[in-house]
Amino acid sequence: MSISLTKRTVDYSDPESFCFGFFCDFCEKEWKSQIFHFESGGFSAIENEIARQLIWAQEHKTAFEKANLEAHFHFSHNPATDEWLCDECFENVQNMPKKHGN
Repeated sequence: MSISLTKRTVDYSDPESFCFGFFCDFCEKEWKSQIFHFESGGFSAIENEIARQLIWAQEHKTAFEKANLEAHFHFSHNPATDEWLCDECFENVQNMPKKHGN
């Protein structure tokens, strides 16, 4: 799997679909990606188990990459901490008083 945008990610994929949960690096609020369906005819349509596993693995990787890109619309990068924050946490950080010299 590629490197996740957020520090914590959960894989909710099953044999027929792919879905991923990404968590705010600060408050741990979860955002779930859209569901991507396994498009190679499902497991029953592929007779060779090794071929099915290879195809599923490739589609899983592609689905994760799409979900990871989609997560950029739901999290904002805080350059001060190098964390990805949900909108609520990011807004709270932006509204914090700045220290002198920063």
